[in-house]
Amino acid sequence: MNSFKFCMIVLASVAGGFGVAGCAGGGTSGVPAVSRSMKVADMPVAYDDPGIFKKYDSLGDSVMNDTWTRKFDASGISFNNKRTCTLVTRQHVVMANHYQRKIPSSVVFHDRNGKRLERVLVAARRVHGDCAVGLLNEPVPAGYKAYPLLAPNEGLEERIKGEFVLVTDQKKRVFVHEVRGVSKEMIFLTYDAKKKLGYGKMLVSGDSGNPSFIMVNGEPVLIETHHTGGAGAGPFYGSAVIIEKLKAQIQALGGVGSVRLVRF
Repeated sequence: MNSFKFCMIVLASVAGGFGVAGCAGGGTSGVPAVSRSMKVADMPVAYDDPGIFKKYDSLGDSVMNDTWTRKFDASGISFNNKRTCTLVTRQHVVMANHYQRKIPSSVVFHDRNGKRLERVLVAARRVHGDCAVGLLNEPVPAGYKAYPLLAPNEGLEERIKGEFVLVTDQKKRVFVHEVRGVSKEMIFLTYDAKKKLGYGKMLVSGDSGNPSFIMVNGEPVLIETHHTGGAGAGPFYGSAVIIEKLKAQIQALGGVGSVRLVRF
């Protein structure tokens, strides 16, 4: 038999999620190049393992997975606690307001090659709705991603409807969902297994605060942190209200860095 394993594709539950199951595809070594034109729909390889890490170690360096998730820069997400933190500047992280980490607490990141970096969460403030922002004891260096947000502009809510997004969970995996719609400062996601782009997941308790991203100009842009279960819903980081309140709370906390906005 050649290197391609014979497999039967079935619709199945996948480690608490749902989607199309089957054989894992081959990966790449190193960090794969991502073009500026790449969208989320271009990234998944059908039936690949959705895990970000092959071996995760909160106390040391980790081994990155070699599946399609290697295309995703997860270096700005701290997974060492289920109360996930996501970098929006070099020294500030967002969290679910109802699921914040304790202060002080360890915040661990791993870069694209699995190198560990530790910071300490030293302060936090509520932003708006289920969004909170925290201050790290010192900025992260280059190589750890501070994710931009979508620049608010007229018609944005309509333009992103139906766009595929990368959805993360407490088990350090990436799923492919779609934007169902935006209402005020909330965004709602959905998942259609028939499209077979990647695994989907019904979010559960403990997934709160994990981030979702859209791809713009070849980089992941933060659009949501989970507030509820199902396919996902949470604060919309393209909302002018949330962005202005986030900027205000970052200024109040102090520290280095500012929120970067990109136009969709």
